[in-house]
Formats: sequence, structure tokens, C-alpha cells
Amino acid sequence: MITETANWSAAQSSAQYRAIAWLRWRIFLNSFRRKGSAGELVARIIVIPIAAAVLIGPTIGAGIGGWYFVRSGHFDYIALLLWGAFAFCQFLNLQLGQPGTTFDPTQLIRFPLRAASYTAVRLFFGVLSPSNISAVCIALAVAIGVTLALPQLWAYAFVALLFFATANVLFSRMLFAWIDRWLSTRRAREIFTACIFIFSLGIQWANLSFNPAYNRHSGHAGQYLAQQKLNHFNSIYQHVLPWIAGLPPNLTASALHAGQSASLLRYLICVFGCALYAAAFYAVFAWRTRVEYRGENLSDQANAVATPAALHSSATAFAANLPAADSFNTYTSRSAATMQRDILAALLHKEFLTLRRNTGIAYGVLAPIFLVFIFAFKMAAGRHFPWLFPAAAAYALMGIVPLAYNSFGLEGAGVQFHFLAPVRMRDVILSKNLMSFALAALDLTLVFAVISYISGMPSLRMIVTGLLWAAAMLFLSLAIGNRRSITAPKKIEPGRTASKQASPLSGLISFLVLLTGAALCAALFYAEYWLNVSWLLVPTLAVAAVAAFLVYRSGLNSFDRFAFDNREPLIEELCKK
Repeated sequence: MITETANWSAAQSSAQYRAIAWLRWRIFLNSFRRKGSAGELVARIIVIPIAAAVLIGPTIGAGIGGWYFVRSGHFDYIALLLWGAFAFCQFLNLQLGQPGTTFDPTQLIRFPLRAASYTAVRLFFGVLSPSNISAVCIALAVAIGVTLALPQLWAYAFVALLFFATANVLFSRMLFAWIDRWLSTRRAREIFTACIFIFSLGIQWANLSFNPAYNRHSGHAGQYLAQQKLNHFNSIYQHVLPWIAGLPPNLTASALHAGQSASLLRYLICVFGCALYAAAFYAVFAWRTRVEYRGENLSDQANAVATPAALHSSATAFAANLPAADSFNTYTSRSAATMQRDILAALLHKEFLTLRRNTGIAYGVLAPIFLVFIFAFKMAAGRHFPWLFPAAAAYALMGIVPLAYNSFGLEGAGVQFHFLAPVRMRDVILSKNLMSFALAALDLTLVFAVISYISGMPSLRMIVTGLLWAAAMLFLSLAIGNRRSITAPKKIEPGRTASKQASPLSGLISFLVLLTGAALCAALFYAEYWLNVSWLLVPTLAVAAVAAFLVYRSGLNSFDRFAFDNREPLIEELCKK
């Protein structure tokens, strides 16, 4: 690293920014020349409008809420609206993470780059995340709503909401810069995943409890209970209001109220306070990036410090497991079936260790169960839905199936040893598939227990339907996912929040496979209802499960040759910095 010099000119910094922008643009263009790039582009074109549609709802709702609260004179409720916007943006941050970049910006440290320039680059590299875009859009919608309600407040509204959006975005960048630091150890990743889990479930529970859309079918008693919850929440908010009055959402609401009262001094004080928060968030972010600039290494290898006693214990255990010299002939003369079983057992043990050390997988497996509990409790309280178990099983698989489309993502550079070790790639991928089956079995068992507890045990026919559908979808998804894991791998870094479980196209394929399967199952279910028969659904799903198994077995038997022929793109992707 080259030390900073006092005579570094602004023109040199500007030239560096242009060079970095040009580099990112060239990498983006060159990515379309790679194998499978056309499919990835199609996936992004399809996914981006869907993601935009998800963001449109809260944005429109925020604009209508801003218009209504100002129109009715309840300026203090705008603070609640902005707190909701803040919570929604952080929820998106936790669920989607920050956007992955075309290259790791920490690699820029090796070049003569000033600390201030590096901080600016790190800031803008992740500023276009869905959550940050949502923060800006929601703030703009609230400003428009306030302007439509009171046109004379347009300047006050847009300036105040501009500073609020800036503080919200800078808070997200600051938070995720520190999260990447905290996730450098496995224990911290486990604690952080637990916090994400609790926060996500809290948001879903609050949505189902207070959203009128989920209480309109529960009669007057349900609506009265929801109103009681709202009143209780408002009482809690009034008690904590003195403690949060100096935070950006409340400062922004106070600024709008001051603008409506023509109190310019109070308005400027509130806006200046929000600007101070934004500056503080940026200062903490700059502090974190400056530590990176000085060469901090957050990799698991750098943080894995073993004591001499632990090393000695590991070496002793390894030596004890080696076969004795006089039993070498016996060891090598074992039957092929026994050796095959031992190899598969070792690979399964390795997959279990990978699962235990990756909290993201645990979150994907457990989160759908609790969400099924919340939704099923809301839907099935006092009523019985025969299709509840198959629908819950389909939702639970959404957390497991995408993992099969990037089975080698966590291997990193270690994937090379699979091609060097005396094992077949068929056994390697089979062990990963068996772990997926085990996770699916665990999820389905928990789903069955939840549904049975809430609405009673499902009928035998619905149990068989759910299990046959899940088997068909698992076999088909694994058959496709095994191929995609080789041809379209994506390196996963557990210590980076931007790491996704699969490429955009693989994620889209996994979703479409499950969606198509669920749609066909629903069509068969309603066809039986309309035709007044009961022999159509289960036999059709049984045939589909057998056909999917045959497709999976055929792909598994030819996996060795396929993996060998496509090993270079796999190793290139997983070994890159």
C-alpha cells in the first residue's frame, strides 16, 4: 500500500473514479460473452420488474399515508409512517443483502488510492441496493403526498425528506459495513442469523396482526381485536416517544409540522439534526472502511487461529485413525461396496459440517416453518382447509430447493480436491443431494406437526398428495440443479452479506419449477372437485414422482463425465478472488 501524500490533486482522484467506472462497465459488458450469459440477462430482465412491483406497493402506500395524515392534521403520525419505511428498508436489507459487485472493491487497495477516495468508492459500490432505492422512493412519495395535501409545504417537504432519505441510506451502508466485519467469525454469524430470524418474524407477525387486509374476513370480533392491538401499540408508542423524539423519523415529522406552522427556525433545527445523523453515519462508515484500507483481512482463514495444544490434539486424533502398517492389506482388500459406503459416509459428514457452519442455510430451512405457523394460524383458526398441508409443504421447499442449484458454492478453491481425490463426482453430488433430502424431510415433518397442531391432522389423502408432490419436485429440482451447479456456479462467502445462494437464472429456474409444479397440483385438485372424483390427484402425482426419479437417476449416472467436461468453468468461478 502506498502512503497518502499531501500533493495529491483532485484531478488525479477524478481520473481514478473514471478509471474505476470504466473498469466496472467493461467487466459488465464482458460478462455477456461468457457461457450462459444470455440466460442470466433474461433472468435479470424478468426479475427486475417483479422486484420493482414489490417496491411499488409500499411506495404508493407511503404517499397516500403522507397525504392523509397531513390532510387530517396528524403530523405526528408521519413519524410512524417514516419509522415503518425505515423498518421496511432494513427488512429488505436483511432479506436481500447488499448488491454483489462485479469485483471485490477491496482489491483496489493495492493501487495508489487515497483513503478518502477508497471510502467514496466503497460507499457508491453498494448504494444501488433494492433497500436504498426503496428508501429514496418512499421518501419521495411522502414528499409528493404532503405537497398534494398542502401545496405551500412543497419546499419544506422535499428538503426534509431528502435529508431523511440520505440518513436512511447512509445508515444502511454503515450497518452493512460493520456487519461484514462482525460476520468474519462463525459465532458472530450464528448470533447475527438469530437476530435476523427474530426481526423477520417480528415484521411478519406485525403485518398479519395489524394489517386490516388480513382481518377483514374474521368478522367483527377479529376487527375489534385488531383495533385493540393498534390501540395498545399506540399506547406503547406514546410512552417511548420522549426517547425517540430526537431520531430522524421524528425530526422529519417535526420539521414538516414546523413548516406548516411557519416556524422557520424550528424547521431548520430539525433538518439540521437529521443532517447531523447522516454525517455521523457516514463518519462511522468511513472509520470502518479506513480499517479495511489499512489491510484488514476478514477471511475465515485469517481469523482461524488455533492454539498449539489444539493442533497437537488434532494431529494425534488424525494419526490414531490411520490404519496400522500390518493391517494395510486388510484395509485395501475390503469390498468395493464397503469402501463406497465409507466414502459416502465421509462425504455426508463433510456436508453436515458445512451445513452447521453456514447459518444462511439454517435460516433458509427454519424460517419457512415459522412463517407457515403464523400464516396457518391466521388462516385456519376455527376453520379447516384440506389443501393446507400441501400448500405449506410447497412453501417450505422454497427455502431448500434453491440450495441444490449451487451445490458447490461454499467449496471455494477446495472444489479442486474433488477432482484430485480418489472419489467419483457422482458420490460427491449424491452426498449433497442426500443432505437436501434430509433437510426436506425435516421441514416436511415440522410442517406436518404445525398443521396438525393448528387445524387438526390432515387427511391421509392430503398427506400422500403433499409427500408425492414434494418427492416429484425434489427429484426434478435436483436433476436440474446438479447440472446448474457445474455450469453456472456462484461463489458464496459466508462472511459477506452480498453473497447469494445461486445465480439469478438458477434462482429463477428453481422458482419457476416449484411454481409450475404447484400450479399443476392445484389444477388437479380443482379438477377433482369439479368432476366430483377422487382418483385423479394421487395417481397422477405418483406417476410424476416416479418419472422425476428416473430423470434424476439418469442424470446422476452420467454426472461423472458431465462434471469432468465442465470442470474448468467451475474451478475458475470458485477460485477467483
